[in-house]
Amino acid sequence: MEIFRKIFIVAGMVILLTACEKMFIGPPKNNPEAIFENLWKTFDEEYAPFDERAVDWTAAYNNFRPLVNANTTEDELYDVLSQMLAIFDDGHINLTTPNRQIFYSNKIKNELIDNDLFNKEVIKTYLESDFKVGDEESYIYGKIKDAQVAYIYFDYVGDNFFVLNDFLNQYNQLNGLIVDLRHNQGGDFTYCFSEMGRLTNQSRYVFKSKTKNGKGRNDFTGWTEWYIHPKGEYYNKPILILTDRYTISAGERAVMAFMTLPNVTIVGDTTNGSQGTMIGRELANGWYYSLVTQKVELFDGHSYEGKGLAPDIYKKNLPSEMELGIDKTLQFAIDELK
Repeated sequence: MEIFRKIFIVAGMVILLTACEKMFIGPPKNNPEAIFENLWKTFDEEYAPFDERAVDWTAAYNNFRPLVNANTTEDELYDVLSQMLAIFDDGHINLTTPNRQIFYSNKIKNELIDNDLFNKEVIKTYLESDFKVGDEESYIYGKIKDAQVAYIYFDYVGDNFFVLNDFLNQYNQLNGLIVDLRHNQGGDFTYCFSEMGRLTNQSRYVFKSKTKNGKGRNDFTGWTEWYIHPKGEYYNKPILILTDRYTISAGERAVMAFMTLPNVTIVGDTTNGSQGTMIGRELANGWYYSLVTQKVELFDGHSYEGKGLAPDIYKKNLPSEMELGIDKTLQFAIDELK
């Protein structure tokens, strides 16, 4: 979403300005070799989940560094850097340059694999006519036609989650809820955690995280544990969460929180597998890139970075069905709650 791209760029600039003094004695040199060295070194010192993604960063240097010299053109440098970043297959790594599409390290996002298996316009056809839509479709919610089932879609995780309480109030007499986190773009998971208090009757441990705090490969803060806590009138009817390969970042952390609830079933496809917090950096030639500085472990003690969170029930739409206006995954969830 465009607003997140702008926020990312501004945030990256702020982080860069506050960190440059520590990272460099003087400004970084704007030449191909220096730019390559700067990016490689920054990842070496600041990227967190090397082990989880099984990336040998030294081997990457040995493979790609010989491809860059003083005469390397801008296009050639872009190709080398993007090919090197592609080995991470990380949905939180991207490279933003003028007059080019954003390069995503993650193959699914970069090649838009199965992107057409989710369509908000198709979803609206399943809802009664009085459904609600947030600004820029940040949320969509309403009652499913001919079924005692409520539905809510979140485009990202942010202040749009404030609508959850009104949604629960309006539809608390129905059989259950469908919370659609497919194609959720991430954001700030704390909005989800604070707003889902009505969905739990006890404090529940969700995950723990730790963040890079030094240049060494094992330099991290201590672990911080994250919980959801009960707040307000408890809602304990069945809840189905829909996920796909584009459910990413804070969207995945939201899924983690829902996974702690006994009345929740996850339906759809495995999530993207990019859960750690990302930060922005700028190269001397003005190109922007992002990287991950955090490790995350689910309540079961395992990391799902690079793997994704598997659904309880696997469902995947077909392009031919979507062209006919049939969302098989959504339909399955509806049938389960009828």
